[in-house]
Amino acid sequence: MAFTRLLKIPIFLFTVALGLVIYQASKSSFLQSIASSSEEQSESSYFGSWKTWFHPSLSKSPDSKQSLAKGWNVLHHLGGNGPWIENAGEGPASNLAPPDGCSVDQVHLLSRHGERYPTPSAGSRHLQFLKRVNEIGLPLNGSLEFLNNWTYFSDKPERDFGELTSTGPYAGTLGAFRTGVIFRTRYVHLIPKDIRTHLWASDSGRVIDTARHFASGFFGLDWESSGKAQLQIVPESFERGGDTLTPGDTCLKYLEDTILGHDNGMKMLAQFQETYIPAIASRLIDEDNVGLNNLSNEDVYGMQEMCGFETMVRGTSQWCEVFTEQDWYNFEYARDLLLYYRAGPGNIYAGAMGWLWLNATTGLLHDGPIVGSMFLSFVHDGDIAPFLTALGIFTGDKKLLPTHIAANREWRISPVLPMGARITIERLSCPPEHEDPYVRVNINDRIIPLPFCKSGPGESCPLDQFVEYVHQRRHEVGDFAERCELEGDAGYISFLHQN
Repeated sequence: MAFTRLLKIPIFLFTVALGLVIYQASKSSFLQSIASSSEEQSESSYFGSWKTWFHPSLSKSPDSKQSLAKGWNVLHHLGGNGPWIENAGEGPASNLAPPDGCSVDQVHLLSRHGERYPTPSAGSRHLQFLKRVNEIGLPLNGSLEFLNNWTYFSDKPERDFGELTSTGPYAGTLGAFRTGVIFRTRYVHLIPKDIRTHLWASDSGRVIDTARHFASGFFGLDWESSGKAQLQIVPESFERGGDTLTPGDTCLKYLEDTILGHDNGMKMLAQFQETYIPAIASRLIDEDNVGLNNLSNEDVYGMQEMCGFETMVRGTSQWCEVFTEQDWYNFEYARDLLLYYRAGPGNIYAGAMGWLWLNATTGLLHDGPIVGSMFLSFVHDGDIAPFLTALGIFTGDKKLLPTHIAANREWRISPVLPMGARITIERLSCPPEHEDPYVRVNINDRIIPLPFCKSGPGESCPLDQFVEYVHQRRHEVGDFAERCELEGDAGYISFLHQN
């Protein structure tokens, strides 16, 4: 018996050693496969750039007929109608770490909701088009042949429309949680130890869900029950006046002005659609699809929309392959025009609306960490565009025209406002070399030097200059109450504070 036990010892050790060898070999092979997969993703038009955070591997559609240029990526040209992507910008990737000798002592986040299904209005257009195609009763050919066996990406539209997606690698629920983990990794030192942290969301289901999933990633799954954080929901109602996260819902003149207000974006979009969509419709019909001889601009635009929406549900979409690179450049510009004139620099009310959050945040930056170390807000893209306008970045274009693409424009929605977009403002403390604090802006993982002020460490802006600039901008963009023609005291953002 003793001999048998002695014999088992070297056998056990040999088994362990063999297991370690196999594990190391498989680990090496696994890491190589990830590296290889990453290289393939960077070359595919269906993948974003995931250089610093692992992202689930995707595969292209079987029998793909797409022949887009190597390195070209459709996700970077969806005009905010697709999943979150890293802001590629120009030049090398940004160093997101604080400049040498500096640390972040306060952070502000203004985030768009995560990846979602189409809104009820857009989704209804899709379903109406697909119903008409089905009623024709003829098989489709060429680029649209896949549609003969294709199913819509929601089996319960009345449940899904407007809500976060929850399947696939680009699920809005997953993206929001992952963003929370990313923020915890970067700013865990700012989480208060002894007080409950407040975060804010406008009163929309997809916005609220985004904030909740973010909080789970940032504070932990028990963030509510443990009292670590509390979500405050801010109504999207007209009665809020200036005390709002959604000024487009409270600016009376913006809502009533049918020429230069909210509706101006759709008018400009329709004008530009007329310059590029008829040629696409003719091309698709000429592919032996005579049954589609009444394709409208809205029909084709809806097809392009479905590329992004299906990708955010299933991870990929054959709709993306129907169109050429130039078609996507046109779609991207169409989306840029829409937001430029609806809530961006091309709208005369946008700057005053965006100044509300800019002003409130500037006050907190001025007061410093004594009033709180983090302020996290969740809204819609139509609420972030006015803030960017008020801040004065991406506003250098003379005027975007609906007659042709402005190739060298600053205003580009794709890298700035995809689903899940995040605008982060950091307050930097850099003693002893620099006595005064600085401000730095990070948009979708790319540091954006402010055009009016970048003399600080890492092209940051001295806080006192930033505060002075924001006060100046109020006179340039106009007072919110006056510009919106609101009677009485419109108020200001009063809820952004930590106890």
